[in-house]
Amino acid sequence: MGVSGRSSRTMGAEKILIALVRDGEWTIKPDGTIWRQSRRIGNRHDGSSLLIPCATERAERLLPTGYLMVRAMRNGVRTNGLAHRLVWQHAHGDIPDGMQINHRNGIKDDNRPENLELASATDQAKHAHGSGLIDQTGQRNPSAKLSDRQVAQIRNAYQQGGYTMEQLGQRFGVSFQAISKIVRGKRRPKQGGPVAGDDLRHCVCEQDEATGRFIGKRVAGRLLDGVEHNGMPEVAHG
Repeated sequence: MGVSGRSSRTMGAEKILIALVRDGEWTIKPDGTIWRQSRRIGNRHDGSSLLIPCATERAERLLPTGYLMVRAMRNGVRTNGLAHRLVWQHAHGDIPDGMQINHRNGIKDDNRPENLELASATDQAKHAHGSGLIDQTGQRNPSAKLSDRQVAQIRNAYQQGGYTMEQLGQRFGVSFQAISKIVRGKRRPKQGGPVAGDDLRHCVCEQDEATGRFIGKRVAGRLLDGVEHNGMPEVAHG
């Protein structure tokens, strides 16, 4: 697999940062933390630069994503890199094309070498979902059309009676099939609200007590105990 332009830039930046460790400006401790222990003064291009000891301080900073980042200024250009990638490369060498570095325990700032492993993007996504690091249930799912609150409102409103799945679908902008699955707990089972059992409004085919005819699901959904409901009901909120 070829390396993308972005990956090439990332690898170039990481080589610069790894060189700081090799040259002694930074040090990586056994627990995976990165420390600045000296500073370079002078002109590195003409060989007159020198490393002088400085007060030891952490080189990483915490990102909003939970990862640790390191940065350095070289030749007037600020270079950034993810700390866990540097720790892995310091211990094992270059990261193979198409591979990422995964935290075994899911803690993104735990960069101990034994907590880091090579993983493909697919393996990393499976690990994140399996360990609960990514929760896409309910309204967190990008494809969800209803919030958790709306799901609970639909179930509560349906239990009160006086309206149909089709009417609720129109009210909330989804199909009556979706409403049917929601009120029966077949869809969004972890969200709140009472779950209904199968009745006249759920079955594919039922017998109308008033006429004795067998009617399909769409017609059955408009009849409650033989009474036809055509008006849009008020859905209880709260």
